[in-house]
Amino acid sequence: MKRFLFIIALAFFPYPAHATADLAIGQTDIFFSHDPLVAGDQVRIYATVNNVGDEDVSGYVSFYQGATLLDDPVVISLLKDGNPEEVYVDFIVPSSKFNILAMIRGTDPTDVNMANDSAVTQILYPIIDDDRDGVANDEDNCISVSNASQLDTDGDGQGDACDPDDDNDGISDEVEAELHTSPTTVDSDGDGVDDSDDAYPNDPQRTEIEVTTEDSPEQAKAEVPSTDAFKRIVEEVAKSIKESSSEPERVEANVPEEKEALVLEEIHISPNAIFRYGQDDWNTFTFDVLSVLDTSMVYVWDFGDGVTSSKSSVQHTYNSSGAYTVTLTMTDGAGIVSNETTTVFVPFFHLENTIILVSLALLVVLLLVGIGFFVALGKKKRQ
Repeated sequence: MKRFLFIIALAFFPYPAHATADLAIGQTDIFFSHDPLVAGDQVRIYATVNNVGDEDVSGYVSFYQGATLLDDPVVISLLKDGNPEEVYVDFIVPSSKFNILAMIRGTDPTDVNMANDSAVTQILYPIIDDDRDGVANDEDNCISVSNASQLDTDGDGQGDACDPDDDNDGISDEVEAELHTSPTTVDSDGDGVDDSDDAYPNDPQRTEIEVTTEDSPEQAKAEVPSTDAFKRIVEEVAKSIKESSSEPERVEANVPEEKEALVLEEIHISPNAIFRYGQDDWNTFTFDVLSVLDTSMVYVWDFGDGVTSSKSSVQHTYNSSGAYTVTLTMTDGAGIVSNETTTVFVPFFHLENTIILVSLALLVVLLLVGIGFFVALGKKKRQ
């Protein structure tokens, strides 16, 4: 009987339970500060750690992209039955697919359940968006220029933000700005005639150069010069320029009053005497139209290096040496288009060329080193 009572007493005697240390992290516990992920952006990776054991535990969390450790491990300390702890590291989103591993390590006391001490995200695919406008490169109609609206007025696949001719009427936006016409409307004045064919693109009442009945045929031709008349005028201008020159190889520049301070070393005339140009400096030229035939004439210079201008007189500086083809396109009020082309040369061997200056400096340094070497050698032989 006594033995039976002793056994019952042992059954109800409180034994101390064995405490366990167990920190846990899962795949859903890893998240990012930004969504979606854009290649090249700096984001923050977060991880939530839970204490699922019955003992206070400290340790640290390490983040990995593949086998690469991201930043230093982050120290953690969690109370039993306490709140979860969130840790983070900063991260630059790569341009290729990736995943993130978060691992709990160095726990004290030792974690008894290693199975829940690490978690890895699914494979992540970042968006490639170079201009950061929220539109991926493979869907962006202006990859290098931010244009979240993706507006494409002419529907040519090139957004207005990077399209040099938004309405695709053959007149660049830059020229339309100078003409004060609409860069997004083919017919700015709404008269039914496209700007490219309209002699008065801002006047809905007129589209062509008008010839009054009082004028004689000769006067009408003077207002709207034909191609033959245009050529004759050009020939006369060229002849007058050549006759006024006192030296065969040099032509005196007729510089406008506002440019009197500019003295050109040598003036050149284009093949058909449409324009003249002079070299102001090693890589700088001034170009002037010789005769303005019509106030409605539109001039477009192409300097051969990707730069254009619509001024009748312009100074242009090239960035490097070489031969450049310069083209002047003239369109008069009647829509007659004339072109003139010439070639200008920016010499490589010039003291203002940085490459030449650096080369000469190196040669001087080498010469001084050589002289020093021979002087030292001579002193050594005398000794």
